[in-house]
Amino acid sequence: MTVLEVRGLCSGYGRARVLFDVDVAVRAGQVACVMGRNGVGKTTLLNTVMGLIPAVGGSVVFDGVDVTRAPTHVRVRSGMGYAPQGHETFAPLTVLENLKVAADGLPRSGEAIEEQLELFPRLRPLLNRRAGLLSGGQAQQLAIARALVAGPRLLVLDEPTEGIQPSIVAEIVEVIGQVAARGVAVLLVEQYLDVALGLADTVTVLDAGRVVHSGQAADLSREEAARLLAV
Repeated sequence: MTVLEVRGLCSGYGRARVLFDVDVAVRAGQVACVMGRNGVGKTTLLNTVMGLIPAVGGSVVFDGVDVTRAPTHVRVRSGMGYAPQGHETFAPLTVLENLKVAADGLPRSGEAIEEQLELFPRLRPLLNRRAGLLSGGQAQQLAIARALVAGPRLLVLDEPTEGIQPSIVAEIVEVIGQVAARGVAVLLVEQYLDVALGLADTVTVLDAGRVVHSGQAADLSREEAARLLAV
């Protein structure tokens, strides 16, 4: 089942157009990876999918419902989770408080938080530490855990391994695989080729805001991927 379908999406900032007729689809249980050099529109795509930037053309369809004009909070309530670039957390709050904010209003908030601590055991001894005092890797794990607390059907991740030590990268990659195996659709922007090709079911490559490659990850060789990213 297709969870997210982006059709002919155009967006940007004011008069500056960044994306041009972008198509991306993510099925339940799949990882769809978006790649490209810096500045080609990857983060803009994710922010438009989440409603943080308005689309000026095309559509965003989630679970069969057109959410192109829906505000971000409606998309989140309908089942989208987002961990943006930069390990964003509520710095003055503790790890546990960050998770409780995300779980607020859930009928099984305690269980939902416990599930995330099982996925990210490094966070358990840090529950009373302020998020602003975490390392980059710890903060990224918290950001992903927070996005997962509400049990989204679509998890959107923007460069979750950027600037993180290899041991934590491996843990994050494992969690993404586990989440997808549970039937969650994952839309991932990833800069590391080995991580991307190891996780992805499908790969979309952007250049100058346009799709220059789209297809199954298994059909894309490492050499061809490297060539596309060097364009």
